[in-house]
Amino acid sequence: MGNEINNKIEAKIRNIAKYLNEYTKDHLKCYNLTLGRFHVLRVILESEPVSMGDIHEELHMANSTVTVIVDYLYEAGLVKRRRDADDRRVVLLEITDDGNKIMKDLLKQRQDFMKQALAGMEDSAVELASLLENLLNKIEEIY
Repeated sequence: MGNEINNKIEAKIRNIAKYLNEYTKDHLKCYNLTLGRFHVLRVILESEPVSMGDIHEELHMANSTVTVIVDYLYEAGLVKRRRDADDRRVVLLEITDDGNKIMKDLLKQRQDFMKQALAGMEDSAVELASLLENLLNKIEEIY
């Protein structure tokens, strides 16, 4: 495959991510959240209970950045902390009811945005998802 098509694919993926992130940022403002805070909440919601190290690995954020974000989310009442029963040195994070409500609302808005973007492409959406999954798997394999 030539460089031209590789560049085109990479640019399209980058632009899709840019628009999804910009759309999300517009909706985060009313909750006083940043994109980083949103992504940390998403990881906690999807994998709770989760450790700070798990978040670091999933999002490739510096440990200090994760700590600052989690401290904010804790103070805002969106996450709770507890010690791991098996290893008291590990702090596990879970989402609170308030955090859960906010995330459900934000994730629904993102899904609605994607539904609008995919309108009229329902027949090829399954194939697109499969192709993107294959691409991601390959990238993870070679990374």
